[in-house]
Formats: sequence, structure tokens, C-alpha cells
Amino acid sequence: MHSSFISTLTLNNAPRAALPRLQSELAKASQELTTGRRADIGRDLGVAVGENLTLRRDQTSLQSLIDGNASTGAVLDRTQTALDDIRGQADRFLSAMVGISDANSGAGVLAAQGRSALDALTSTLNLTDGRRYLFGGLNSGTKPMAGFDEGPEAAIAGAFAARFGLDPADPMKDPAVAQIPVADLADFIDTTFAASFEEPGWSATWSDASSENRRAAISSTAQIEVGASANEPAMRKLAMAYTMMATLGGSGLKGDALNTVLDKTRGLLGSAISGVTDISTRVGSAQSRIAAADTLMRSAIDATDRRLNVLEAVDPAEAKTRFDTMTTQVEMSYSLTARILKLSIMDYV
Repeated sequence: MHSSFISTLTLNNAPRAALPRLQSELAKASQELTTGRRADIGRDLGVAVGENLTLRRDQTSLQSLIDGNASTGAVLDRTQTALDDIRGQADRFLSAMVGISDANSGAGVLAAQGRSALDALTSTLNLTDGRRYLFGGLNSGTKPMAGFDEGPEAAIAGAFAARFGLDPADPMKDPAVAQIPVADLADFIDTTFAASFEEPGWSATWSDASSENRRAAISSTAQIEVGASANEPAMRKLAMAYTMMATLGGSGLKGDALNTVLDKTRGLLGSAISGVTDISTRVGSAQSRIAAADTLMRSAIDATDRRLNVLEAVDPAEAKTRFDTMTTQVEMSYSLTARILKLSIMDYV
């Protein structure tokens, strides 16, 4: 018969060896009690962890799209405000033109207002959100519009002087302007002058913007056009109307020739205002689509949250019971170890 024995060392090491496992279980129970979620998703769910990972990935993707939509929506909001300013300026200028009873006496005032409106249009089309130009299209990193005195003014004055044999230094003040036939002036406006606001003259003289607008994904299946471009036909017509009034309206034109300039300016303004309204409607439609997409994606995130809660959530009562049990076991282990360490053979001698 073989007798076994238990040494003091064995008794001392047994409870100590269990401590790491007990402490790990206690930490897990504490985490689950605090968060209400499983501490080890992979071990607890087993094969269902694949569904969990897919739901988490989809949720992250949807939230990323919602965050992106917030940025896109801010750009559209600023664009809409800018369009309102552009349309308001055009309405006021058109009203001022309609209110002029004597073209010959009011032309100088209208010319000054035209130059002011042109500068305001250029400034608005060059607005930036701090990262990109709102009306730059795909070329959002480049300032879209050149100032009137940065090239367009000289080009138009040169074309006017060349067409009618005027003083190239200051053709608008040449006395010969008053002798320009109405038909010739109308032809100049419809051809040479208008060419400055059409391609390739527009890009060569006025604009560095892209005619193609940026696009942004607003959901996993939909994209929208973001903003507007300085190359929109409505913007070109506004620039042409303001420039025509600022240059030809401020020259020595009189009578029927001046009335021709006023009539063409009014026609351009009316068409341009309608075009700006169409752009604003397009931007508003994009804003509505973002709002609708966000609503759908938030609903999808809520549904995902509910399913993740089923997979990951723990019963608070059960978690509290396990935490208390682990705490008691750890305390017992420490207590037992302390007692064993106090054992001495001298107590039995």
C-alpha cells in the first residue's frame, strides 16, 4: 500500500495558481456589468460572430455616408445662399433698369450699378468653404472667376476699338462712339461681344472653373450632383448683361443705340434670373435627396442596433451574479493563501 502526502508548498501553490483565471473572469464580468455587452464576442457567439461582424461593418459604412452627407449638405446650403444672393442682385438691377425713364440721362447710373453688380457676381462665384471653391465644379481647388480688371475689361475694350476703329487707349470715351449705327452695334453685341461669354472665349478670358460639377455618394446606391459651376449658362448671361451695361452703357452711345444696349441687357437679365432659379431648384432637389437618404440610413442603423443588441447584450442580473461570485472566489483564494502561509510546524511541536 502506497500512502500519499500533501506538502505545505502544494497547499500554498494551489489557490495561488487559480488566481490568474479568477482575476480574468472577474475582469470579464466587471466589463460586461459596466457595458452591458459581451466581453468576448468571438468566444460567446461562435459561428454567429460572422453575422455580428457583418452588421458592424454595415453600420460603420452607413454612419460614414451620413457623416459625408453632413459635409455635402453644408456645401449645398452655402451654394443655395449664394444663389439667392445672385438672384436678388439680378432682380434689383433689373428693377433699376425698368425704373429708368430717360435712357440718356440714366445710363451713367446704370453703368455704375452694372459694374458694381459684376463685381458682386464675381465675388460670389469665388466663394470658398475653406477647402474648395463652391462654383469651381471639378476644378474646386482653383479660383473660378477672374476679376473684370484682370483681363476681360482689356479684351472687350480692344475688340470694341478694333470693330469700330476707335481710340484703343480708351475706346468707350471716343467721340466717334456716338456715330456707331444701331445695326452695327447690335451685330457687334450678338457676335464679337457675345463670343467673350461663350466657349472658348469664356474659359480663355473669364473662367477657370469646370463645366462638370462634382458628384457625391449619398447612400450605397445613389449619387447627386454637388453645387453649381461658374460656367452655368445663367452665370454667363448675368456676366454678359452686367458687363454690357458697365461698358457700352457707360460709353458715348445715345438714342436708339443706347436703347439697344438696354433692351438686350433686360432680355439677358430675365433669362439669367430664370436660369438661376432652375439651378436653385436643382440644388434644393439634391438637399431633399440627402435628407431622405439620411432618414433611410438612420432607420437601417436603428434596425442593426436592435439585432446587435440581441447578439451582444448580456442579462444585467446574470452579469451581476457572476461578478459577485467571482469576487467572492477571489477573496476566498486570497484568504486561503494567507492562512496557509501562516502554517508552521512549530505550532505542533
